[in-house]
Order: sequence, then structure tokens, then C-alpha cells
Amino acid sequence: RMTVIFQTGYTLPSSDEPLTNARIAHSLNWLSGGTATASTTATGFFANAPLNSLTYEFWKPSAIPATWAYDHGSTAECDYLCIAAHTMGTNGNTLQVQYWGGSAWVDLIAATAIANDSPIMVIFEPQTRQLWRISITNGTAPTVGVIKFGKALQMQRAIYAGHAPIDMARQTILRSNFSETGEFLGRSKQRNYLSTSFDWQHLRTAWIETNWPAMQKAVESEPFWIAWRPIASAAVGYCQTDQVPIPSKMGVKDFMAVQLTVRGRGYD
Repeated sequence: RMTVIFQTGYTLPSSDEPLTNARIAHSLNWLSGGTATASTTATGFFANAPLNSLTYEFWKPSAIPATWAYDHGSTAECDYLCIAAHTMGTNGNTLQVQYWGGSAWVDLIAATAIANDSPIMVIFEPQTRQLWRISITNGTAPTVGVIKFGKALQMQRAIYAGHAPIDMARQTILRSNFSETGEFLGRSKQRNYLSTSFDWQHLRTAWIETNWPAMQKAVESEPFWIAWRPIASAAVGYCQTDQVPIPSKMGVKDFMAVQLTVRGRGYD
């Protein structure tokens, strides 16, 4: 039900980790500090709302088709776009991702119908650009909470077994009502969220020392996106963790292991 989208004709760069390995978009690898502009914005909504990582304020266009653009202020290398807290599936929208090529907007993906409201990760070959945007066509005006471009953390190892994909890890808190004789009188749903763990083994110490400190610091304060096996699974989570993931020595050569337990934003 969740959404990984690849660039049209995508070719994995030779230096990248395989697409069986997780991609993580966190606050120390996404672009920040730039400005946002939108084609239109409905009353009560904000064009700059998707610049932060919170999910209680939104951009909503007042007309479709619509565009939302991010100007970083200078060129930067990116290989992903992530979106969370949106209603493009409910509203029947089609998504296009683009960068400014100097004289025109250049398409990164084919126009893609969004089937549901789950988090989106678009993966593309690295591009060094200043201006990026999304274009929304078809359907009715959606709300969009968070939009980020950046360069993903690529995990050194894949997860092969024992993982519950986050799209299947729904946790729902229910309150049921019964009569004195046990008749069912109804039920209310207090909240729902997604919860799972990611367990990586045999990570090289040098890789951990280079890549993991930034990940630890980022997840202390901001949510993040994770696609655990993008080549084979469309499961993408927009998550937080309450436990900073601490690597430990495995006692085998220079290998280390780390576990990441997350709580993902729920959706219906």
C-alpha cells in the first residue's frame, strides 16, 4: 500500500549500495534552509508548511493542476524526494517530480497516479540542482504536510529475515462497549499507528563510524523516512524513534550490529 517510485530509466550508480538495502531520509541528509513557492494556496493553508517535519500544518492548492517548488538558494546534490502526511491518494491525484534545468523544468519520473495516502519515496540518479518541484494533476486539491529533497543514507547490509514490513505492522487502540448481558454496543477507535523494528547485522566498523553518528543525532529530534527494501517492497514509513539506535560489537572480526525500533504515522 505504500509507495516507492523510481526515476524513469533509473540506473543504480556504480558506487551505490544495492536496492535490496534500506534507504533512509533523515534531517541531516535532507535539504533545509531554502524557500518554498506554490502555484496557489487555499485559505487557511501555508505554502511553507512542508518545509518542516511536523504533520499538523499543510499546504493545499486552491486549484488543480498545482505546483510546489523548493529553492535551496544554491546547488546541492539530491537522489530522493520524500513526501508524508498527504491526501493525494484520497483525492485521486497524479504526481510529477521535476528539477529546473536552466531553461525548463525537467521530469524525473513519469506522471504517476498515487493510489493511497501512505508516505512516498522517489528515488532518482543523483542530480546537483538548486530548484526542485512537485507537480500535481488530476483529481481534487489535496493537503500535503511534509516534502523533502536530499541524499539518502544507504545501509551497508540488507535485512533478510525476521522483519515485519511497516505497512503490515498496524497498531490500533480500540475501546469496546458491552451491555450487562454481553451485547455488543459499539466500538470507538482511539488512535492507530505503525510500529516495527529494523535489525542490521555485519556492518563494518568503518562504515558505522562514518555514517551512524549523523543518523543518531538526526533521529533524536526529527522524524525520518525509511524504505527497508526498495527494489522489492513498496513499504515506506514516516517514523520517529524513542530509542536512539546504538551499535554494538558482534565479536566477529570488525562487524557491528544495530537495531532501530520505530513508530510510524498511521493513516486510513
